[in-house]
Amino acid sequence: MRKQHKAKVANFETRLNQAVDALNEPTAAALVGSILHNDLKGILERYIRQQRQQVISAFETWWDKYRVTLADIEAERDTAAKELKQYLEGLGYV
Repeated sequence: MRKQHKAKVANFETRLNQAVDALNEPTAAALVGSILHNDLKGILERYIRQQRQQVISAFETWWDKYRVTLADIEAERDTAAKELKQYLEGLGYV
C-alpha cells in the first residue's frame, strides 16, 4: 500500500514537472492569471458572505428593537390610562 502510494506520488511529481517544463510564456501567464483569479474570487466571496451576514444581523437587531409600532405603543398607553382612571375613580380621586 505504501509502495503504491509512493509510486503514485513520484509519478505525479514527474508528470507535473514535465507539464511545467512544457509551458511556454503565454500559457504560463494564462495559468498564473487563472490561479490568481480563482484565489481572488474565493477571497471576495468570503468577504461578501461576511458582509451579507453582518447586514442580516443588523436587520435582525433592528427588527427585534423596532417591531412594535407606534400605534401599538399608543394603544397600550391608552388602555393603561383607562385602567388607571378607573382605579383612581374607585379610590375617589377623580
